[in-house]
Amino acid sequence: METPSTCWFLKSFNAPVFCLLGRLGDTILMFPAFREIHRRTGFKPRIIVSEEYANVYDGISYADPIPVPWNWWTGVSQARKMALALSQNAVFPQWWLEDCPIPKEYQGTFNLTCHGLNWGVNLDLWGNFMASMYSRAGFTIDEMMRLPLVFDRRSEAREKSLLDQVWPVKLRSKPLLLYNFPGISSPFGWTPELSPPLTAMRERFTVVDLGPIRATRIYDLLGLYDVAVGLVTCDTATAHLAHASKVPTVWYTASNWTGSTPRGNVALHVSYNDAVKRIPDLVDVLVGWKLQNGNPRPLEVLAH
Repeated sequence: METPSTCWFLKSFNAPVFCLLGRLGDTILMFPAFREIHRRTGFKPRIIVSEEYANVYDGISYADPIPVPWNWWTGVSQARKMALALSQNAVFPQWWLEDCPIPKEYQGTFNLTCHGLNWGVNLDLWGNFMASMYSRAGFTIDEMMRLPLVFDRRSEAREKSLLDQVWPVKLRSKPLLLYNFPGISSPFGWTPELSPPLTAMRERFTVVDLGPIRATRIYDLLGLYDVAVGLVTCDTATAHLAHASKVPTVWYTASNWTGSTPRGNVALHVSYNDAVKRIPDLVDVLVGWKLQNGNPRPLEVLAH
């Protein structure tokens, strides 16, 4: 482990403070960076987070949340002042949510409009928002792709309860197939077109829509992921969470700068713009899962 005094990240001898109010997807995708900062420095990053999203930190030991009553977007100015007062090592990954000038070296010709603000972004440096967030935290794109997502405080009891609710023993003669299409930050508009191939899989799989499920903690879904044959998801928190599991995942991601970079066990990556024309590719993946006899997971796991 690097000592705090020699770490690349620290300007002074104290833990970094991140201003990252939410949402869940943007929060989860930064957990690998927080874990690596803790590993390298011995310091737990402190994260100013909206109370609405703070409980996701219950699942990790390597970062300390500072819950505040402010909205994930409109409260950024207040959170910025708080972060600067707490530490010289203050980091603002979601710079596009506030009137925060981009350094000249990052300015470019791509026009990003967000909540009434307009930015010129250099896509050669920041290919998408995820690369930008990691760059602000001191990590390269290669590091972003390599760092693992670890929830080291999972609840076995809650996961089992959710699994028994969603996939009861009487349905376990068919392997579990998960999907999720509702999204807020990056809404997905092709659910009707993708429903037929998923419906066709019901003969072989227990097909479960994650949209209506309300887990006690979002990371409790990992109990489902770990025994599922696969996951099909739009560009939202359920996709980013898959990085913490070995579940094969079909990622549908928003196009251009607002789209995520898939990580984890990626079975297929499709841009929203190509969702319809690449339905045959989705079918190929689903048929492949079917031909694997539905589930690569050990039978003793399924018996729980």
